[in-house]
Amino acid sequence: MDAAEALVLGMVQGLTEWLPVSSSGHLVIAQELLGLPAGENLLFDLVVHLGTIFAVCVFFRKELLRILSSLLMRRAGRGPQENALRLLGFLLLVGTVPAAIVGILLTDVIEDIFDLPLVGAALMVNAVILLVSERVGSKGARKSAGLLDAVVIGCFQAVAIIPGISRSGSTISGGMLRGLERETAATFSFLLSVPILVGAFAYGLVALDAYDTQPVEFLLGFLAAFLLGLASIEYLLKAVRSGKLWVFAVYCVLAGAAILATST
Repeated sequence: MDAAEALVLGMVQGLTEWLPVSSSGHLVIAQELLGLPAGENLLFDLVVHLGTIFAVCVFFRKELLRILSSLLMRRAGRGPQENALRLLGFLLLVGTVPAAIVGILLTDVIEDIFDLPLVGAALMVNAVILLVSERVGSKGARKSAGLLDAVVIGCFQAVAIIPGISRSGSTISGGMLRGLERETAATFSFLLSVPILVGAFAYGLVALDAYDTQPVEFLLGFLAAFLLGLASIEYLLKAVRSGKLWVFAVYCVLAGAAILATST
């Protein structure tokens, strides 16, 4: 992998990790177009994922710090707001469990079937999820999640282990279908991404058999993923508020159909 390829892959990761179009699916597509064998540099994949983790942590730093502070605060010093934040932290952990279980049990299976036809079909399914959430869940008004919401959204997140199914798109859709207000669903989705992405990064790092370091390429990929990750979070929040998830659904249908037509 050269510097230009690293930059392209970092940009793809930064844009598609948060936009509801599936980063894993688009990385498969990008690697295919660049002629890079899938799994050639797993450490680089982890580095660009770390870039998007940093992006969401920076963007939601205030919310994350408040949740962490409330979890560490003694009972005597907690008020209603701190208790609500502690509950949110608990719900985020609950919502992480389904994806963690599926990820540990099925990671090898999913990696073995990472190919373009699967990505194309999954993108079509992703489009359906987005369209249904816009149609059915667009009138949600609840501004806080409950235990069942966390479980359901966590199950939507678990489905997103399939390349082509967007994690952000499926979890936001899950929240909207549960009746959460649009921005509440989006915020919960972004906060929910932190524990699962950090866990996946740590698991992937431990599971690596060898470390093939390319400092310049790694830095370019990380920075591209971080900077475009910040921009794509802001853009998605605006799209969710304005009811524009259907735009991404149209893209997924077109991209999925094109992939299926050219790879089968």
